[in-house]
This record gives sequence, structure tokens and C-alpha cells, in this order.
Amino acid sequence: MSAEQTTEPRAQSFDVNDLLEVTKYGRYQYKVMIVMGIMSFADSAEIWLATIIINDLVCEWDLNITKKALIPAVVYFFYAAGSVSSGKIADTFGRYPILLVNSYLLVVSAVLSGVAWNYYMFIFCRSLTGFCIGGNYGTSIVYCTEMVPVEYRSWSILFLNACWVAGSLYECVTAYFVMHLKYDWRIQVLLTALPCLVMLILMHFMDESPRYLTISDRKDEAMTVVEKMCSENGVEVPEGELVCSDVRNGEFTEIWSKPRTLGSCIISAHHFVNMLATFGLIMLIADMTAKGYCGTNTLYPTTRRNSHGCLVYTRWQYVYLAVIAALFAPGMVLGTLLAEKIGRTRTFMVTVYGSTVGFGLMLICITWSVTFLVIAASIVFVTMYNTVLWIYTPEFYPTYMRSTAVGVQNGIGKFGAATGTFLVTYIDGVYNVRYAIGMFLVFLVPLCALVCLMDKETRGERLVDGREQDPLVDHDAMDTSE
Repeated sequence: MSAEQTTEPRAQSFDVNDLLEVTKYGRYQYKVMIVMGIMSFADSAEIWLATIIINDLVCEWDLNITKKALIPAVVYFFYAAGSVSSGKIADTFGRYPILLVNSYLLVVSAVLSGVAWNYYMFIFCRSLTGFCIGGNYGTSIVYCTEMVPVEYRSWSILFLNACWVAGSLYECVTAYFVMHLKYDWRIQVLLTALPCLVMLILMHFMDESPRYLTISDRKDEAMTVVEKMCSENGVEVPEGELVCSDVRNGEFTEIWSKPRTLGSCIISAHHFVNMLATFGLIMLIADMTAKGYCGTNTLYPTTRRNSHGCLVYTRWQYVYLAVIAALFAPGMVLGTLLAEKIGRTRTFMVTVYGSTVGFGLMLICITWSVTFLVIAASIVFVTMYNTVLWIYTPEFYPTYMRSTAVGVQNGIGKFGAATGTFLVTYIDGVYNVRYAIGMFLVFLVPLCALVCLMDKETRGERLVDGREQDPLVDHDAMDTSE
């Protein structure tokens, strides 16, 4: 009997990919997605806040065009800084600690924004808010990607994006009621901070990513998370030993080093232009409706004065913004479906070309109904583009450098968002809407040629963890250096 047992074949080891094939998508993953979803919800609400309250701030503090343009731009500039620094820290000390610390700082900065006594205090608070959001968003994408089986990765990103849409709708709906009160914008800021507080409380029930623990040679901690995941999902812990290794974390220079140079450069260009188009368009839509571009103000009155006697958005303009925000949802669904059906690289081509055509058609002013349909189509294509970009980026990089790479790429994207919102606000203020639309095309048209150079398809592939598994690493050179 004992001899038979000793000769019976059995698994000697397993990695996180094997583990996720056993656990599938269970209770543990649902918990992860709910908490990260609330984080995405809170981030979106904070991002949309600038669009909602910017006219009230300009009125109350008598701001010039440059100071007005800095209100949304400063959030994105510090978002970029937070994303890059937090990505590197998350690869060094873990995903969970940086998410928790950023969540604490986000609550503090969000609440202080609501009691800021002047423009400079407000800018300081929004800078810190942007830094924390930037650190959380990219790291949360990495965290979710590492926690779910390969067949559910794109759908998990879709869920996070859906929560992002819900956060923007929350901001528009609360503004519809709140922004007519006496101290309207301050109450709006505090209501925006509420989801951040909920997120902070729930973060205390999360664990470190087992993928990160395995490449950090923290076997005991990794097995604790593995056992908890299996217990909550109602499955047995796989037989054998969990594969762990002590891997040197990825450096910033490795993101663009050979043989990833071309792929990483193209991803960087995608993030910059997509975020410039996405958040710049949000700011542009608000100005288009306020100025009645192509008759977009014929559906509702565009004049309302707040308690300080300044012209600000009407309730119907908040409804219009909510409709625009809701249009992000079909783009996210279509982007995910297309990425799973025809692959990531082909989806990039479809969405980049579609976005370029959409912005080009905005220059043609026929009627308000045609303009609205063109805006809606542009939002759908830009959102499809954003969705496949966030599915592809964490899949492209291995675990030992994933958070650093995603943080840097996210930071480049938010630098694009800062550039887009500043240019839209400034160009539209000094010139007109058509010049602002032309600015988007200056960035999108060259990308139509660049997107054809993408050749690495990641659909259906397992995530790579350590350097020894990385097919793009020169293992002979690595062995020689050792």
C-alpha cells in the first residue's frame, strides 16, 4: 500500500496561474472586485468634480482664464506623479500597502477641498487628491488583473470601468440637486468625498496580491492568502508546493528597453492621446453646451445665476452631462466584447480610427441633433479605445515590473489628460470650440499610422510572473551575469 502511494504521480509544485485555474471566479474575487469597484467609483467622482464646480469657483474667486484652466489640469499633473511613484512603490513594498496609504490621504485631501478658504488652498488640496487617485487607479488595475483567472481578466476591467461610469453619474445627479444651494460647491465637494470614506473602510478587509508575494519570496504570507482564497471559494488547496522566487523588481528603464522598446513606446503614445481625448472631451462638452455650439443650447435655458450673481450651469446642463457620462457604458461593453472577439491589437485599430473620424465630424456643424449623435459616437469610440488599452497594458508586462510599468503608463496618460483639459479650456476661452476640436485631431491623426505597428497579442495568454518565465528576457545573458 505504501509502495503504491510513493510511486503514485502527483503535482510537485504549482504557481498562481495554476491556483486561479482551480479556484476560478468565486467569492474571494467578488470581494476584491466590489472594493476595487468602489475605489474606481470614488476616483471617477473626484475627477468629474472639476467639470461640475469650475464655473462657481471662477465666479466666487474672480479667476482669470489661466487660473481656471489650472483647476482641472493640476489634478491630472499630480495624478501622473502619484501614478508613477505609487507604481514603483507597489512593486517594491506590495500592492496593498500603497492602496491603503493612498486611500487615507485621499479622504483627508477630499474633505479639506470642501473647506478651502481661497484658490491656492483649493489647488493644494486638489493636487494631493490627484496624487492619491493616480496612485490608486493604476495599482487597483494591477491588483485586479493579478487576482482573477485569465478568461475573466477583460471582464474584470469592464466591471471597474462600469463603476467609473457610475461614479460620474453620481457626481452629475448630486450636482443636479446640490448646486442650487447657497454654499453649493462646498456641499458638492463633501458629497464627492463620501465614496472615498466608504472605500477606506473596506480596504482594511483586503489582502496582498499572491502574485507579488510569490516573486518576493514571501512563501508563508503567500500560502496564507492562497488558503484564504481557496476557503472562501469552497475549493481544496492544490497539492504540491507553491512556487516562489526572490526576483529583483523592474526598473523604470526596463519599461522601454529591448525587446519591449517599440511596444512600450506605442503604449505610451496610446495612453497620452487617449487620456487627452477622453478628459479633454469632457471639458469641451461642458463648454459646447454652455456656448450653444451648433445649437446644442436649444433644448434648455443656458442662463442661471448663483448666490454670487454669476452665470453658472443650469440643471438641464447637468442632465446633459449625465447623459454624456452614461454614454461611456456602451463603449466599455463594446470595447471588451471586441477585444475578446477579434483580439486586442485589431481592436486598437478600430477604436483609434473611429475616434479620429468622430472628432473630425464634430467640425461639421449641421443641426444640434446631428452634433449630439456625433458627440455620442465619439464618446463610444474613445471609451472603447480606453477599455482595450487598460485590458492590454497590464497583460503586456510581467509581474516583477507590472505595477511600475502600469504606473508610468498611467502617469503618461494623465499628463495627456492635464494637457488636454488645459488646452481645451485655454483655446476655447481665447479662440473658439472649433480650434479646440482641431487640437484633438493634431494628436489623433499620427496615431492612426502608429497603431498599425502593434504586433504582440495578449488575448488568452497567461500572465508572466518572474524573469525566468519572461519570453522577452535574454536568459543566456542573465545566466552569464549571474
